[in-house]
Amino acid sequence: MLKRGGTVMLWRWRRNPLRRRSDVAEAWLGVAAAALLLFAVPALGVATAAVAERSALDEARGLHRTTAHLVGDAPTRPSVRFSDLAPDDRVSAIVRWTTPSGTSRSGTASVAAGSRAGSPATVWLDDEDRIHPTPPTPAQTRSQAAALGAAVGAGAGVLALGAWWVATVRLEVRRSARWDRDWAEFNSHRGHRHA
Repeated sequence: MLKRGGTVMLWRWRRNPLRRRSDVAEAWLGVAAAALLLFAVPALGVATAAVAERSALDEARGLHRTTAHLVGDAPTRPSVRFSDLAPDDRVSAIVRWTTPSGTSRSGTASVAAGSRAGSPATVWLDDEDRIHPTPPTPAQTRSQAAALGAAVGAGAGVLALGAWWVATVRLEVRRSARWDRDWAEFNSHRGHRHA
C-alpha cells in the first residue's frame, strides 16, 4: 500500500467500503484536467500560433510596396491619436502615387515627421490599391504568433482548471449534503431503539 505522510495514495482507485461514486468521479475529473493541461492546452497554443503566423504571412504576401510622394508638408509632431499606432518619429500625412495603370491615387499614410511636400514615402498597397500599415517582418510575425499562442494556451489552461475546480466544489457540496442526510437518518434510527 502506497503511503505518503500517513495518507494512502490513490485511495479513490482502490476498492474499499468508504469509497463513494463521487470519489471516483473526482478522481476521473483530475485525470481529465491533467490530460487537458498536459496535452490539449499546449496543442491548442501551438495550433493557434501556427494559424496566426500563416494568416499574417498570407496577408503580407498580398501587399506590394510602392513609392508615393507627400502632397503637403508633414507635421513635425505626431498627433495624440496617431502616436499610439506608430513610432514617435512617424506622423500621418496625405500622399499621392500612380498605379500601374497610370491612375493617380491619394491616401493617408505613415511618414517621417517633418517631411516636406514632394518627399518620397514608401507605402504598402493591396490589390485594390488601398494603403495598409507596413507588414511585420517574418521574425515579428513569429513572435506575435507565439505570444498569441501562449495567451490562448494560458487562457485554455485557466478555463480547464476553473472547470475542474467548479466540478470538484460541486461534488464536495453534494457529498456534504449526502453526509448530512445519512447522518440524520442514522440519528433517527438510533433514537428509535426498542428494548
